[in-house]
Amino acid sequence: MSTETARPKRSRAATRERVLDGALAEFAERGFGRSTPERICERAGFTRGAFYSNFSSMDEVFLALWQRQANALVERLRAAVEDVHVDAPPAAPAPSGDRAFTDTVADGLAGLTADVSWHVLTAEFSAYAARRPEVARVIVEHRATMRHALLPMIERVLAAFGRELAVDEDTMGRSVVAAYDGAMAQAMIEPDDPAPRRLALELVAAVIWTRSRPVRDQ
Repeated sequence: MSTETARPKRSRAATRERVLDGALAEFAERGFGRSTPERICERAGFTRGAFYSNFSSMDEVFLALWQRQANALVERLRAAVEDVHVDAPPAAPAPSGDRAFTDTVADGLAGLTADVSWHVLTAEFSAYAARRPEVARVIVEHRATMRHALLPMIERVLAAFGRELAVDEDTMGRSVVAAYDGAMAQAMIEPDDPAPRRLALELVAAVIWTRSRPVRDQ
């Protein structure tokens, strides 16, 4: 590929990303229904033409933005799962083990709660998808990917504490995501308060703990 050919492609990709950045800021502040291509481009530093040279409609930019942010979240989740450090659990009754387990999970996944704007966007997208089955399928696929990415961390930390799943993998994954989403809904309306974000991670740990059991003797 010649330099002349590569440069326009890189420029087009960079323009698309900047439009998506503008859309993220606009949707998070004003909501999807009140946003326009003109306002998105203004935030991105472009004219209206930059929008329509990359997207055919507001629906298309909304879906592209959600998929970009969802993919980034899954990558952060996978990185966090790999980085979770498990200390030797205390040789103590369940309450102490429970606390140590909560701290391990919450500290390991703390970086996932930093971007509250993602949860605002997810709430917007979920309401939008509820009336469009073809869009809802995108959310379903993303949630399944998140559950799959979480399972190695769940199983590794449980094993370190001498525990195992007491429910099937799908049920555990759905329970964890539901607890996380519910608590992060509070963070959307209290973005400057760290308490709801910490609560989200502690609830995740609590769900994992209560839906697990001591490893049975073979």
